[in-house]
Amino acid sequence: MTVKNDLPLERYFRILETIAVSKAGLGVSDIAERCDLPLATAHRLLQNLQGTDLIGSAGGKRKDYQLGQRLLRLLHAGSDSAWLAISVQPILDRLVGEFGDTCYLARLTGHEVISVAWAVPNDGLRANVIPGHTLAPHVAASAKAILAFQSQELIDRALKGPLPKLTPETKISRKEIDADYEAVRENGFATCWNEMELGLGAIAVPIPLADVGIVYSLGTAGLIDRLTRRPIARSLKVLRSAIEPLTKALSERQPAGGAAAQPLRPERLRSR
Repeated sequence: MTVKNDLPLERYFRILETIAVSKAGLGVSDIAERCDLPLATAHRLLQNLQGTDLIGSAGGKRKDYQLGQRLLRLLHAGSDSAWLAISVQPILDRLVGEFGDTCYLARLTGHEVISVAWAVPNDGLRANVIPGHTLAPHVAASAKAILAFQSQELIDRALKGPLPKLTPETKISRKEIDADYEAVRENGFATCWNEMELGLGAIAVPIPLADVGIVYSLGTAGLIDRLTRRPIARSLKVLRSAIEPLTKALSERQPAGGAAAQPLRPERLRSR
């Protein structure tokens, strides 16, 4: 009979759990001792985990390990929606008071972007952004603001299959969509004007998290006539003012092994 602690997968999990509870990262000797593994075995297992991006190097003179981007993204993708709504609702409510239009948070789950929280004006719904809905990757500003910064493989999966032409303004050719994503990377924000429904528009900005990357976006949506009454630069300033508090709220879900999330300046998004 195989003892549970001798199973190969169990050894990997013991290492991940050990790294997760460490705030500063652990070296191979520390991990080997805490997991009761031979040093050579610990080194081999760590190399395998690092090769799949489940752990990464914490930097510094010695090679310390912390949870990797792939695992942290998985944890965020599985975050409880109720927890998210509670954490970010005050921030979205404040934004609605400034915009007078719907404000919402979107999240990357697998290769799809899902709306996870929203706030609407007191006088009623101004845009159809309901939590739990999948946002069209070639249309929604919040989806573009996330997908533009993903790997080419993930983008290809998101855009696979026939893309519906919802209005005469909807871009469905891959060349046009790629150019749209390139503009998002260049400018640090995304828009949707008449692409989902005539007369409706949206503006969204990515929310970078340290060690995780861009898996969230923040947007505002409503009637184009209302959204364009203020300069886009002013709307972006308001949206970006919420990135730091949102980053703090979202990073509280991050395990102790991950570095504290810090917002990136818009001009640095190009390099992500």
